[in-house]
Amino acid sequence: MIFKNLITETYLYIKSIFSNIFPKGKYFMKIQSWKNKNKLRKNPRMYTVFRLEGEDATKNAIFSSFKLGIKLHMIFRGYIGKIASLLPPCSLQQCLFRLAGLIIEKDVFIAPELTIDVVVNGWTRFRKGSSYGIGVKCFNHLFEQNGRIILGYIDIGEKTSLGGFVTLTPGVKIGKNADIGAEVKIGPGVTIGDNVKIGAGVMIAPFIRIGEGAVITTCSVVLQNVSPFTKVQGNPAKPVPWKVKSRKPKMDLIVNHSLNIEELAKLKAIQK
Repeated sequence: MIFKNLITETYLYIKSIFSNIFPKGKYFMKIQSWKNKNKLRKNPRMYTVFRLEGEDATKNAIFSSFKLGIKLHMIFRGYIGKIASLLPPCSLQQCLFRLAGLIIEKDVFIAPELTIDVVVNGWTRFRKGSSYGIGVKCFNHLFEQNGRIILGYIDIGEKTSLGGFVTLTPGVKIGKNADIGAEVKIGPGVTIGDNVKIGAGVMIAPFIRIGEGAVITTCSVVLQNVSPFTKVQGNPAKPVPWKVKSRKPKMDLIVNHSLNIEELAKLKAIQK
């Protein structure tokens, strides 16, 4: 505990020094402005879309954060996150990820090679009991060459499992006990309900809502909202009927000594 506090205090001290050296650009100011306004909302939003103007619109988002090319968050959070991604699951790994900007609750499992967004700090939350396979990528911002930016939080619910090489983008919110397969790509602004099951290789278009208990089969492409407790598959994904096995008991397995042969034959005929 003392070692963790020492690392945190050292990091914050160095951060305050570099914050005074590197002046903040328009992109950074827009992020802070939206973040502060969003906190005041009764129902805070998960994402926002805006544009940069002038020279910042032609630059990469990372280099728009500060007027100088080498910035504080790249020097520290970027490299700290990279070091953490090379470590096996352990307390030191999660401590470094927290310093890099992740919010990690208890009993979280993180496999190696997790990629996090270094542009914003504290915008990705891994809730209690969730697990993440190898190579998961979390991006809190998407920057286009025309200056259009999608910026948002990422919130993963309790006991949710993500397979390897899953890609999460701004504004993604996943509920509790969801099961996300490997190599799933989730577009910005997507909301996934509790107890949802998504097969490997699925692609979900931006701003889609997946209802509670829905099932999306392997390699499907989701282009529209999915209702709760609905199974979809295909490209584009469409609802398909559930295959529910009959629970009607077979008369041959019922032993009832009070039935004679004729009565048993009648019951079999009714079942057919």
